[in-house]
Amino acid sequence: MYKVTGTDPAGREMTFACGTDEQALEKTWELARRGFRDIAVADPSGKRMSAGAFERSLDFDYD
Repeated sequence: MYKVTGTDPAGREMTFACGTDEQALEKTWELARRGFRDIAVADPSGKRMSAGAFERSLDFDYD
């Protein structure tokens, strides 16, 4: 399970569980659109990285 965390506009830290890396990536985009900051992703092994680093680590073809 992937865990996406971020700080909402009111300053509360929130965590969301995602089953796949693709769902976690989509959640980071959604949170950014909603004004969250300090968005990070923890992969199933517990490795935590920023949303940008997580996106770069994936090998998705956006075409």
